[in-house]
Amino acid sequence: MSINQHGRAFAPGISLRPLLPWLLLAAALSITMMVLGAGRGDRFLPALAAGLLVALVVGTGLGINAPLWSRGSHPFTGHEGPAAVKEALRCNVWLAAFVYAWGASALFAMYTLSDLVWRHSFQYATGAAVFAASLGIYGILLGNARNWPVPPLILTIAHGGAVALGLAYLIGDGKLATLRGDWAANEVFLWGGIAIIGLCVMSAMTQTRVMRSGTGADASR
Repeated sequence: MSINQHGRAFAPGISLRPLLPWLLLAAALSITMMVLGAGRGDRFLPALAAGLLVALVVGTGLGINAPLWSRGSHPFTGHEGPAAVKEALRCNVWLAAFVYAWGASALFAMYTLSDLVWRHSFQYATGAAVFAASLGIYGILLGNARNWPVPPLILTIAHGGAVALGLAYLIGDGKLATLRGDWAANEVFLWGGIAIIGLCVMSAMTQTRVMRSGTGADASR
C-alpha cells in the first residue's frame, strides 16, 4: 500500500496523473480534426476523431479497473479493498469529467470555428461543461475528504442508464442520419455517450466484484 498526498492509503498504480498530458493532447487533436471535418461537411472525420478518443478513454478505464477485477481469487485484506475501490472510482469520475469537458469543447469549437450552424449548440455545450465541472469537483472531494464513502452503486447505474436512454433516442429517432446542422453535435453525443456508458459499466463491475471479495461491508461505510 502507498500513501497519497493527504496521508491516506491507496492501491499502488491507480493514478491518472502520468496519462493526463497524453489525454489532453489526444483531446486537442480530436477537437481539431472535428472542427476541420465540420467545416468541410465531412461526416467521417469527426466520427473518426471522436471514436479514437473514446477508445483511448475506455482503454484507460480498463487499465485502471481490470486489475482489480482479477483480484477475485486473491481478496484484498483489511481496508485495502475499500481504498482501492475508492481510488479506482475517483479515476473513473475524472475520466467521465474529461469526456464531458471534451464534448463541451468540441461543441463550442465546431460551431464557432467553422461555418456549421446549430441554434442549440451553446446550450448543450454549456450543459456538458457544467457536468464536467460538477464531476471534477466531486472527484476532488472524493479524494480529499477522509470520511466520504465509496459512491453508491445506484448512482453509477442511474448515470449509465440515463445516458443509455439518451443514446437509444438518438439512434432510434434517426438523428445520426440528419441533414441539418446538428449532425456534428450528434457525433459528440454518440461517442461521448458510449464512453460514459463504458465507464459506468466498469465502475459497477469494480464495485460489485471487489465487494464480493469480502470488502463490501467496509466499502459501503
